[in-house]
Amino acid sequence: MSQQQVRSTTASGSGSAVYESERAVEEYLQFHFGGERCMPYGFGPKEALDFAQRCGKVCVEFAREDRRRVAYDVGCAVGGTSFELSKGFEKVVGVDFSHAFIAAANRMKDSKEHPYRSTEIADIRSEQMAILPAETHPSRVTFHQGDACNLGDIGPVDCMVAANLLCRLPSPISFLQKAIETITPGGILVLVSPFSWLTEYTAKDAWIGGYCTPEGAPVDSAAECAKILSPHFDLIHQKDEPFLIREHNRKFQYGVSDCTVWRKKE
Repeated sequence: MSQQQVRSTTASGSGSAVYESERAVEEYLQFHFGGERCMPYGFGPKEALDFAQRCGKVCVEFAREDRRRVAYDVGCAVGGTSFELSKGFEKVVGVDFSHAFIAAANRMKDSKEHPYRSTEIADIRSEQMAILPAETHPSRVTFHQGDACNLGDIGPVDCMVAANLLCRLPSPISFLQKAIETITPGGILVLVSPFSWLTEYTAKDAWIGGYCTPEGAPVDSAAECAKILSPHFDLIHQKDEPFLIREHNRKFQYGVSDCTVWRKKE
């Protein structure tokens, strides 16, 4: 009997267990550090590349000079955004539920590179190397496995970023409540999400928007997040951020996340 192939992280309904697979680590090393290798065609959406680094740049751009001590990258995966944050923050903590992702992120920190295999077509793979970008400060970054819905006592935080995380949590409201509690006055929450809710990750009664009322009225996720955050934060930036994950050299996942920056009220 042939061994069942591990599904790509781009396959809807893969479930959270897929993020512990070797294939997931390889896809995310390429997603975070692959650059133009992720889209080898000149006619492809190159503006969707380097998503992890762009998320980190948004944080650094909008963080006040007096609020750059501690940054948390929640749902950090293999660390691309965390390393970008190290350019502007004294201490960066990357947290992810996946043990495999955290192991890869720590290897990137320690070795400044990580070999991986890139799927070309089906079982054909090429050997590649993820390289830590220049001008990052890995000594400022720590990674550990943890639960975004139960971060524990993490102390005051000047910046918290969650990139493509919210709609993969069993209790997204718990994460937002923790952000409200821990972000310092004047600090920022950077929330980046495509709002692609699935019951494989989040029970429908825990979705923040993305459904219709019994009367048939649509409930918008961005508007519902704003209702939760607005009493505590001011919205200071909103932009659509495209992203692209390569499954193989002829198949890709292209998405557009809603990126909002919220400054904690003083």
